[in-house]
Amino acid sequence: MKHSQKRTFMDIEKMTSDEFKAFCRLGNKNHFTRIRKMPLQDLLFTMINRKGLTLALELRNYMKLAHPGVSISKPGYLKQRMKLNPDAFLELYKYHNRNFYADSTFSTYKNHLILAADGSDINIPTTTETLKLYGSASRKNTKPQAQIGLGCIYDVMNRMILESDCNKVKFNEMRLAEKQMERIPETIGSIPYVIIMDRGYPSTPAFIHMMDKDLKFIVRLKSSDYKKEQAVMAAPDAWVDICLDKSRIRHYQGTDIGRRMAELGHVTLRMVKVPLPDNKEEILITNLPSETFDHLKIAELYLMRWNKEGYFSQSSSFFYDNSSVICRNYRKCMGIMQNRV
Repeated sequence: MKHSQKRTFMDIEKMTSDEFKAFCRLGNKNHFTRIRKMPLQDLLFTMINRKGLTLALELRNYMKLAHPGVSISKPGYLKQRMKLNPDAFLELYKYHNRNFYADSTFSTYKNHLILAADGSDINIPTTTETLKLYGSASRKNTKPQAQIGLGCIYDVMNRMILESDCNKVKFNEMRLAEKQMERIPETIGSIPYVIIMDRGYPSTPAFIHMMDKDLKFIVRLKSSDYKKEQAVMAAPDAWVDICLDKSRIRHYQGTDIGRRMAELGHVTLRMVKVPLPDNKEEILITNLPSETFDHLKIAELYLMRWNKEGYFSQSSSFFYDNSSVICRNYRKCMGIMQNRV
């Protein structure tokens, strides 16, 4: 059995398990117990495989693939959907990801997963409630547009989103990334990884936090970050000493990280200059060893991050184009499972 088909089989086993059904019922033991045209696993599949069409077309196309000759009305479908615990998707998502990384067929770079952290603002329907909950990034004297701040960590080589959180539109990206990195071992276990971050993330406490946990990182700096240290770089690829003086500790005075900074006194990190076609250059900061990752590999790894940018626009079409394959696997796996009984 192919690995993808095996994981589909495992996902469907999860969907049809009594434990998962109980989780989906929102506390009502009668939900998803009777045999209906839209049982739980079909309800989940129809929501996962939405193509942006009208609901009537979505239902018709899905039922044609999954259950030829059977139809369901919109009111009947919506009634079933109201019974569903929305956290079911998070539970299924985590389960699928854990199985993926337990399979040992994933791609790595020098035995490391290459992860990218990023944040984006996404427009959502504008109502009094959404504006209050999430806020708006609209300019003054313009009509407010409700938005959420989306922070995610993405495996760029395996095209897997490991962590994703919705926040108010203005949120601390680095603080969220730290919380997400705390959860990542629940999905990937002890697999080592390199986390790549853009210019919105650099902070000395964050670097110390990651080094204390033996996490490897590459972060793009702004020209104003560590200006003294950038000015004294002896070469385009150099280890620099960052002094944790009072001016750098002042903002964190009285906190655990402030005390940790005072205890360390300094940190040594590697700065790498990457030339750009317009005669400018980017400065990357990292703790990856020079012996294993030379400056060309550091630049190559950082550029991998941009694969993530295209993923969000491609991911929908990826699922849409493969919906018929998913449904065929679904019918095949369900047939196997029914034969087991």
